[in-house]
Amino acid sequence: MHMTDERLEFMKYLATEAGSILMSFYGKGVKSALKADRSIVTEADLRVSEFVQTEIPKRFPGEAILDEEAKDSLGRLTKSGIWIIDPLDGSGDFKRGEDDFCFLGAYAENGIPTIGVVCEPKKDRMFFAHRGNGAYVTQNGRTSRLEPLRSVAWDESLVGHPKNYKGDKYTKLYEMLGIPEKRLMRSGSMGTRMMQVALQQTHMILGYTKSVKEWDIAAGDAILQERGISVTDMLGNPLIYNQEIPKTHNGILVVHPDIKREALQRLSGCYGRLDM
Repeated sequence: MHMTDERLEFMKYLATEAGSILMSFYGKGVKSALKADRSIVTEADLRVSEFVQTEIPKRFPGEAILDEEAKDSLGRLTKSGIWIIDPLDGSGDFKRGEDDFCFLGAYAENGIPTIGVVCEPKKDRMFFAHRGNGAYVTQNGRTSRLEPLRSVAWDESLVGHPKNYKGDKYTKLYEMLGIPEKRLMRSGSMGTRMMQVALQQTHMILGYTKSVKEWDIAAGDAILQERGISVTDMLGNPLIYNQEIPKTHNGILVVHPDIKREALQRLSGCYGRLDM
């Protein structure tokens, strides 16, 4: 067994256990608080974070961890490999008893995510990928490889849109890009939206913002790249992980290969006209 296979199996174990922890709080009036950035953190987020922070060092001592809910250590910048964890992506949805929430786990080497696992416990579904070995989904106990991409034209492409976004920035962006309302599919967390692209329920995500954190996207990035779906910043540059400030600086563009060139050309007309 290769070391990376060992890491993938361990990540799946973490994700399964995290899913069980999350569901033990689900629908029970979970306690929550607002963080400095006005996002919600719940008791469930913190419990999963504690679990991850205990388990990874037991299994892989001394390895770097970047976890949304744990204290960050810049010692991680000296390591070539890092575990990138979001204990609960979609805390608001979780608290409201909706189902667009997930556990996100990735392992990145030299800035590139090589392993990704997304566990959606309410949907009894787990996606996973290990670089070079394809992308898979396990649902109701059955694992299958995600089917090859179907072709899509720009005019038919569907866009995953953050349903909880307040404000009119995206309305303006879609207008500039020539994307009508009927082509939008709304869902909660970024992890959920990325997996909708993996399932070909949508074909694009336009994260026109500087606030996307590495833990929101690393797991989905690893899975989507194995699907042949492009994950870059809004300018088409690759995303680099384990940065000192762990977020994307030019947003994120997730796009089906058939419409990537069209998306980038249309986006180039938006810079300077709309604040990111």
